[in-house]
Order: sequence, then structure tokens, then C-alpha cells
Amino acid sequence: MSSAIQDLIAKKNYAKAAEAITAELRKRPKDPRLRMQQADVLILANRNREAIPVLLSLADENAQDGYTAKAIAFLKRIEKLEPGRQDVEDRLAHLVQEKVRTAAVPTRSSAPAFGLEEFDPSQDISLGGEATSVPASDTSATGSLELEGLDSIEIDEPPVATSATQAAKSFLQTPLFAGFDQQELAAIIKGLSFVGCEPGDVLVGEGAPGDSMFVIVSGRAKAYVRDRKGNYMKIKELSEGDFFGEVSVLTGKPRTATITAATEVELLELDKPTLDGITQKYPRVREVLQEFQKKRAQEAVEAIIRGKD
Repeated sequence: MSSAIQDLIAKKNYAKAAEAITAELRKRPKDPRLRMQQADVLILANRNREAIPVLLSLADENAQDGYTAKAIAFLKRIEKLEPGRQDVEDRLAHLVQEKVRTAAVPTRSSAPAFGLEEFDPSQDISLGGEATSVPASDTSATGSLELEGLDSIEIDEPPVATSATQAAKSFLQTPLFAGFDQQELAAIIKGLSFVGCEPGDVLVGEGAPGDSMFVIVSGRAKAYVRDRKGNYMKIKELSEGDFFGEVSVLTGKPRTATITAATEVELLELDKPTLDGITQKYPRVREVLQEFQKKRAQEAVEAIIRGKD
């Protein structure tokens, strides 16, 4: 977005900003980022009816390209603006049908499942006995694991980022949802809601109830935990397709780590009351989540053993 458009938005001159974005789109009609900005500005200007077709087209394109999470997020935004739209429900149902039809091979997600700790990301913290400054713009990455009482530990695991792997990390292709049938998937997708966060926002905080689980649609988040001695340990950045929070939702334990938004972040949220309603109707959903939780815990134990060798 140009600085002129940003200035117009900052001054809440949304009508002028919408005009400026429309002019830019004449030059770059296929630019997805510009079209997302157009929808955002139209919503800020209370022109929802104009924003919805833009969001629908973006949802359709992302679904066609295999980015299921992004497609769901756009559709969930429309649900917020205009609940009960049949075309949105039809598109969500189609995404479920496509998932079942293609039966994509699950890929391992490296995102930790844990809760959080509220703190200032710019403060000096103790890491292994040494003072360590953690700037908000820090982008280094390491692997992460979930453990009982110590949700995550740091291990060396260089990230691999390609267009193919990013597509494979689509929400419904993560191992977390690999075992669900069509009805179960439909119930989960229906229960999702869209959440947008600004850089620096605390997504979950230490001691808070574990009342939601999340999947990242776009943007990056940073995770930090404290070890048993009270020292902070840095966890890898979370990005598109990574999920967190299911352990607290399943066990009822409070969050025990901190996740903050490193950039603007879009999330899909499944809260505990909704999940409880789903599992009452489809008990196997809880069983699948619990089995995945146990698997993650076992992988974490094995990683610690390897780290001590």
C-alpha cells in the first residue's frame, strides 16, 4: 500500500482511500494484497455490500489454489459482516467435500501446542543464565515441542519454506484434522471464527484459561516459554498453517507460555464451548484430538532424549 493511501486511512478518510485503491487496481487488477486492502477499507467505510464480492472472489481463488485456511478465513469474515448467507455455507461445504475427496496426505506440523505468558517482547530476559534482548522484529527460528509442565523446548531444526510446503500446511491438511470424516470436518469448520491481530498483540497469556485453539492463516507469531528454573527459552516463529492451544482446551490446564504477533496475524479460532458442543455430537473428535496430543508429547520426550545424547 502506498504511503498516500496509508495516510488517508490513518486520517480515517476511507472514501478517498477506497478511490485511491480502486485507481491502483486498474494498474494491478490481480494483486491479491491490494484487493484485500480494498475489502478492509470498504469495511471501515461501512460499505460491506461492496466488500463482500471482493472477499468472495478472494475465497474462491484461494480455495482453487489449495489454500484452504485462507479461503475459510475470507468466508468467515463475510459471515461476520452478513450472517446466514447461503452462498458462504455452500462454499464451506464444498471445501469439506474437496478435502474428503482428495484425502490429502498429512504433513507434520512443527507448531507447539501450548498456552502463554504475558511479557514485554522488547525487555531483557534471562536465557540460560545470560541476559538476552528479544526485539519484536526478531525473525530467527528453531524447532519447538510441547511438554507437560514445560510446554516447549528449543532444538535445532532449520525451516524449509517452499510454495509446495506452504500449500501443504493448509489448515485441513495438518495432522490435527487428518482423521476426521466429512460430518466431523463440517462441524469443525462451521464452528470456526475469524480473528485479526496487530503486531505486538498477545495472542494467549500465561495463567489464562485455555478456552480456545487457533490456526494461523497469515502472518507470523513468536513463542516464548520459561523452563523449570524460570529462564525464558525462545521457540520458533509460527506461520501459516501452524496451530496452537489445543492442549489447554482439552485438558483444562491454564496457558503456560507466551505467543505474540510478530506481524499482522489472521487466525481461525475454535473456542472451548463450540468444541464441547461438537464433541457431544461427534465424540470421536475429542478422541482424535487426544490421540494427537499424546503423539506430540511422545515426540517431545524423544527430542529431549536426543538433545541429551
